Amino acid sequence: MNSFVKKIVLASPAMFLSACMVGPDFKKPESGLPDEWSREISGASLTEEENFATLTSADLADWWKIFNDPVLTSLVERSFKGNLTIADARAKISQARATLGITQSGLFPSLDANASMNESAAPMSGVSHASYGIGASTSWELDIFGGTRRSIESAVADYRAALAEKCAAQVAVSAEVAENYFLYRGYQQELIIVKKNLETQKNTYRVTQMKKNNGFVSDLDVVRAAASVESTSSEIPSLESKIEQTRNALELLLGLPAGALAKELEKPRSLPELERYIPAGVPAKLVERRPDIIVAEHKLHAAVAKIGNAEADWYPKFSITGNISYQAPSVGNIIQNQYGTWSVGPNATWNIFQAGKTVFNVELQEALTEAAGVSWKLAVLTAFKEVEDALVASAKERERIAYINRLVENNRKAFSLSSKLYEEGQIEFLDLLDTQRSMLTSEQSQVNSRRLFISYVISLYKSLGGGWGEPDMADTQPEKTRWLFFKDSFKD
Repeated sequence: MNSFVKKIVLASPAMFLSACMVGPDFKKPESGLPDEWSREISGASLTEEENFATLTSADLADWWKIFNDPVLTSLVERSFKGNLTIADARAKISQARATLGITQSGLFPSLDANASMNESAAPMSGVSHASYGIGASTSWELDIFGGTRRSIESAVADYRAALAEKCAAQVAVSAEVAENYFLYRGYQQELIIVKKNLETQKNTYRVTQMKKNNGFVSDLDVVRAAASVESTSSEIPSLESKIEQTRNALELLLGLPAGALAKELEKPRSLPELERYIPAGVPAKLVERRPDIIVAEHKLHAAVAKIGNAEADWYPKFSITGNISYQAPSVGNIIQNQYGTWSVGPNATWNIFQAGKTVFNVELQEALTEAAGVSWKLAVLTAFKEVEDALVASAKERERIAYINRLVENNRKAFSLSSKLYEEGQIEFLDLLDTQRSMLTSEQSQVNSRRLFISYVISLYKSLGGGWGEPDMADTQPEKTRWLFFKDSFKD
């Protein structure tokens, strides 16, 4: 018997490594994405000098640098360190790593030690007897059919999904920081335009008063000029409020208290003139690097592995157990042979009847896997739609900006000419007022359209999963991730 037990113990690792794993093996799903986007928005219509280089994964990693704005770059990089959503994602990585460690421990033997002291006495004699005991027990369940290994495979997939979710948080946060930053700069520029037009209208008001004092215009023109000044003045508090609220949003994204960025962002900066910019080469396969798609893929992998874990319950479980104990009347001689006992041997259990529990559990895991597959397909199609939307929106806004730029130029010329004609008394005040309003409206539209175009460019990079590089998807603390000797089984 002892010889048999020794053989079992020595052969156990070999049995474990060579044993099969029940359940389906995960296969990476095919996205079915085309090589190119819709021809009409692919950038093929751009002239040669406008045709920018094809985007690559490296370009997407720090896409915000295309704006050549050191303040924006600093804000994005600081947000990766201070943003609370990203911090939460990092905490979830630690949780997933710990869960993986717990799951991996199921492959190894467990060892427990115990110690005791008992005192007993006969009721009539009053004489007491003490006894002391120490011992240890061990148990090792052999993963013959791979149920535990499937659980580890699922935990590894969940861990990788947690890494991808942190990257997804970086994608969202970098886009939000850039969006709010340019919204802030846009409001600053709009405020400058309004104040500049206000000074022009005040000057017009003074001219109108002078003409009225000389009897050239009526009180109505003076009142209208004053109303125009008040109307434009009323826009200033609203814009100042939007500026502060947008700065507050930026500070929250960076994990900073309100007002922390006030001095840094106080000096206005012009919006980048990116009317000519639109990526001419955007390979459709870039979408597959989106972290949310990677998360969905790992979740699907985890679900497939859980099917095998559930199917393992159909098969018998084998384990090796052993224990040793010493029970003696005194501590000094407790480990002498005459007071000790030991036992070791293999065990097998096979659940014969559970009223369909295992069957239904397998069906449940298969249904969850089907749902995970649907989620993955939805993530791919959603990504495809978002990229298409961003491409067409940026292309059309680019066309719109060209019209608005010419409109602003013409309105400025019209106002300059109207001012001279009004001072010379050749046109009515209403004509001058109309050109003033048109100029202000068109200049504000120019800022808003440029900001909107930038927003579409940001959406494009966000929809392509921009904001992370390969190091971000790597194991952040490999020394804490106790990969086992069969880790190659789980390589992508």
